[in-house]
Amino acid sequence: MRTFIIALLMALPVVSAEPESTHDNIAALQKRSILSEPDYWLKHAVPEGKCDGAKVAVLLVELAKVMKPVKTTEEAIGVFIERGLIGTPDFWRKNAVPGGVCGGGNVAIVLARAAGRLPVEPPKSASATPLEATPLEKLKNSYDVVIAGGGTGGCGAAVQAARMGCTVLLLEETDWIGGQMNAAAVTSMDEGGTLVRKRGIYREWCGLVAAHYQALGINHMTAYWNSHTCLEPRVGRHLLHVLLGDARGQGVLDLVLRARVTKVMKENGTVTGVEVAGGSEKNGQPRTIQCSMLIDATEWGDVIPLTGARYRVGNCMSDGIDLTRRVQDNTWTAVVKQYPKGVPEELRILQPPPGYTERVHAAFAKSLVDGDKIAPQGKPWTWATFIGYRGMPDSSRAGDSPPITRTHLNYNNDYGATVAEIEDPARREVTNRAMRLKTLHLLYFMQHTLGKTDWSVANDEGYDTPYNRAAIDAWLAERPDLVPYRAIFYHFSIMPYVRESRRIVGLHTMTAREIERKNGRPVQFPHTVALGDYPVDMHGSMSKPWLELELDRESDIPDKFGGKGSGPFAIPFESFIPEKVDGFLPAEKNISQSRMVNGATRLQPHTMLMGQAVGAIAALAIQHHVQPRALDPTLVQRVLLEAGCVLSIDPGGNVSTTSKSK
Repeated sequence: MRTFIIALLMALPVVSAEPESTHDNIAALQKRSILSEPDYWLKHAVPEGKCDGAKVAVLLVELAKVMKPVKTTEEAIGVFIERGLIGTPDFWRKNAVPGGVCGGGNVAIVLARAAGRLPVEPPKSASATPLEATPLEKLKNSYDVVIAGGGTGGCGAAVQAARMGCTVLLLEETDWIGGQMNAAAVTSMDEGGTLVRKRGIYREWCGLVAAHYQALGINHMTAYWNSHTCLEPRVGRHLLHVLLGDARGQGVLDLVLRARVTKVMKENGTVTGVEVAGGSEKNGQPRTIQCSMLIDATEWGDVIPLTGARYRVGNCMSDGIDLTRRVQDNTWTAVVKQYPKGVPEELRILQPPPGYTERVHAAFAKSLVDGDKIAPQGKPWTWATFIGYRGMPDSSRAGDSPPITRTHLNYNNDYGATVAEIEDPARREVTNRAMRLKTLHLLYFMQHTLGKTDWSVANDEGYDTPYNRAAIDAWLAERPDLVPYRAIFYHFSIMPYVRESRRIVGLHTMTAREIERKNGRPVQFPHTVALGDYPVDMHGSMSKPWLELELDRESDIPDKFGGKGSGPFAIPFESFIPEKVDGFLPAEKNISQSRMVNGATRLQPHTMLMGQAVGAIAALAIQHHVQPRALDPTLVQRVLLEAGCVLSIDPGGNVSTTSKSK
């Protein structure tokens, strides 16, 4: 359903200004001598203003030149459509003319969106040496902070804690960092709006991405039909290593790949250390590592049970788990690209793969057909709509804005999940394999039913790694009928796109009512340490039988994607603090929140910012020699504000408080 609202927003004329500073946008554009009449727009490009149509026509040409040279208003409108800045060209053709009038709010949004496409100065971290992995046997015996999980939350926490002087150990179970964003290939940034690009570490991340592609002369605003930040997974992987390398500086930030926490040591209810296994292809001897703070940033919340902390999973509590309860669907994505010189033989699917039944075929045929017209609001989707949905930049093609030639499969290949996938490793593996097979079926449908014989899985993303090969080889040893597809599976993403995990029971559990943005104002918690923006988006299981009725109500269920609103909402300090266990913090989808709230906080930009908040909490607790629950939250807020985070849901202000948590 999320695609419907994206399409709807693109199709509507702009009617009100985005909650950004028009003054800042005009200043940014004027700094590059783009606007001929900045004072006029400062006065008239406001929600109640009216702008002269002839002047707007000139403005459109000026703004389009941010992206591509144009001479006429019609050419400018064409660029805006191509880049996803407007969805109703007839509105502008009718009103941006002599004698016409355009609403000031409409013009303000176009100014904001054009300002968002200005070339970005590379952040200082762009010049850092990428952080290399450390062998398990070369680790220190003790670190201030140990982080399990090298996804967006884990990397955000590692960067912030290291920059605050902590010694940090970052553990990643696979051989790719970046979690859902890179290792699962969901590189189309699910921002929920452009405001998040101005916050903290995510602002720095966007700067790294923009600087990388600007140097290549390639447009990176390709996702969601050329309107959102996107990147190739291998680029994301490299840039995260750069960011971690910058954070390390002259301090200690060690990264170990193919390593996981297998045991947690505690003393009097406080975590004191961990046992770490893995670290090489041959899985070296486990290491015991002491730490002052342990952070669970795994995709499934796998460390929580090892700590003894109470948690929620699905709509169960940890002391009463029902493995059959539904959770959000997951997806095994695959990056696919066009091969202009022909698909390599080993990446062609010549016969229907095992399990490709008439029922499977009918489901794909109902959702996807061939066609060159982009029509997100229509069903079934056309091919052009499909590849533009998660469209990626393509470093193998020159040009600022060529047609989409690289994307990832993450639309009609969701796979149902239950609590069993979270709690039972064996069941998780069975479902992981079934998800890969479903995506193989989709690839076959693309090549044969849609006739896209020049498209297949991308063989240049770097997913053909020892970790991935080991997983595929173990599977195919049990499924010889799938051996012909080995080369294809090797290039699938490293891990599934996991939308729901275990969640701690914390000092405060966020509920859907606290983040609703349609029928009321979301709660501005006094101790806000991060913001989210995304609507509640739950793939599957969003019905009364699977709700946590002690937290949320049936009436909290959105009637469509965005039905309860979108935009900034607050995430409080207390949702990161376990109710009893000390020396332990969550930093991913595993904070104290209801299932419905998780549907809005689970996205890449927000988990990165939540990770940054957790890194600050951990570092300050260590510096002040207290447990996180005894820390003054305003100290955390101060550090985050200094790091460029925004903590107020009101874009006109920011959090300022002196009260201490009670």
